Amino acid sequence: MRLPLLIACACLALLSTAALAADPVAGQAAGGTSVRLDRVRDAVTQAVARRFGVAPERVTVGELRAEAGEAEALVAVADPGARTGRPVQFALRAGTRRAGTAVAHITVAAPHVKVTTPVARDAAIVAAAVQEVDGDVGAVRFEPLPRLDEVMGAHARRPLAPGEVLSRAVVTVPDAVRAGDEVKVVARVGALEAWGVGRASGSGRMGEVVRITRGGARGLLPARVLSAGVVQVLLEQPQEIR
Repeated sequence: MRLPLLIACACLALLSTAALAADPVAGQAAGGTSVRLDRVRDAVTQAVARRFGVAPERVTVGELRAEAGEAEALVAVADPGARTGRPVQFALRAGTRRAGTAVAHITVAAPHVKVTTPVARDAAIVAAAVQEVDGDVGAVRFEPLPRLDEVMGAHARRPLAPGEVLSRAVVTVPDAVRAGDEVKVVARVGALEAWGVGRASGSGRMGEVVRITRGGARGLLPARVLSAGVVQVLLEQPQEIR
């Protein structure tokens, strides 16, 4: 190889390396194509926020690795057994096609209930044994966490130690909406809000997504359970529906 051509190739390689280092959101994807990690990070953040029923700002995506092709709109779906506080694998989709995979360390801040004194198995949860806090939820499954009013009187599935975060895996939390119930339905678009009535076709707890029917309208609508007997219609199709 001639010297001028060798020098030119070396310069191009150095420029490519510098450009990658200067762009902290550019990574390397499968097949040698580049992927914008900011798009992957946003998709992962949105997916986790939906699973917990919190605002995206309350989700922190730590170390992130991705293998994906270029796509303008990515949707991330976490593994069914995903938990916070450790690396989680996500499937990435662009429309109807699989776009790749990502692995990210996830932390979430949200209101949750912690145990303050030991609770025996099958014992009812009382106010003196728990405390509601708002912050890092620690290591829990990707699902909405029950609030204080939901766990009062609920029974422990196993012995609980001080410091544990209450989740549906450790306490029996009743459904806020049951299949066949008539529910109050709210639809929100910006500052506009409209109320009506509907009927739930599935059961769900606060923060979960169920399907509802509206009067004589055909088809089922996805709606998030806000409280006992109250749901909000979702304009975008969520990933997990009961």
